[in-house]
Amino acid sequence: MSIQNSIILIGMMGAGKTTIGRLLSTELNFDFLDTDKIIELKEQMSCKEIFKKNGENYFRTMEMQLLPSLKNTNTVIATGGGFPIYNDNFKKLNLIGTTIYLKTSAAELNRRTKIESGRPLIKNKDSIGEILDFRNSAYQKAHFTITTDFKSPQEIVATIISIIE
Repeated sequence: MSIQNSIILIGMMGAGKTTIGRLLSTELNFDFLDTDKIIELKEQMSCKEIFKKNGENYFRTMEMQLLPSLKNTNTVIATGGGFPIYNDNFKKLNLIGTTIYLKTSAAELNRRTKIESGRPLIKNKDSIGEILDFRNSAYQKAHFTITTDFKSPQEIVATIISIIE
C-alpha cells in the first residue's frame, strides 16, 4: 500500500471515528491520534468537564491550537465532532490529509449515544438531530463521505481502504 497522506475522520459524536480510526491505523500501519483524547490529556479532565468548567469557546480554541501539531503523513486522525466546524479548521484539515466524513443518521447516532453518555452537547433526544442539521453542510466538504448506518467497523475500514488506494 502506497498511501502516505494522513487520513482524517470527521463526523458526529457516535459516528465511530475513534473505533474506525484505531482499526484503520492498525490496518495501514499508521499512527493514530484522537484530538479529544489529546485535549483531555493536556487539560487533565474529560471533554465534558472542560465544557462545564471553561465553556465551548475554550474547547474550540484548544482544538484550533492543536491543528499545527497534527501530522500530515502516515497518521489516522479522529477529530472531535465539532473540530472541523469552527475557526476555519476544515480548510486546514483538508490540507493536512484526506478527510473522510463518517455520515451517520440522527436515529443511529441516538441509538449509539445516550443522553447520559457524558457527551457535553447532548442535552435531550433532539440534540443530536439539531447538531447534525447544523454541521452537515460543513461535513459535506470532506474529500469522501461514507455512510456508516448498518455497517460493521470492519466494513467501514474496508470501504475507506478501497477509496484511498
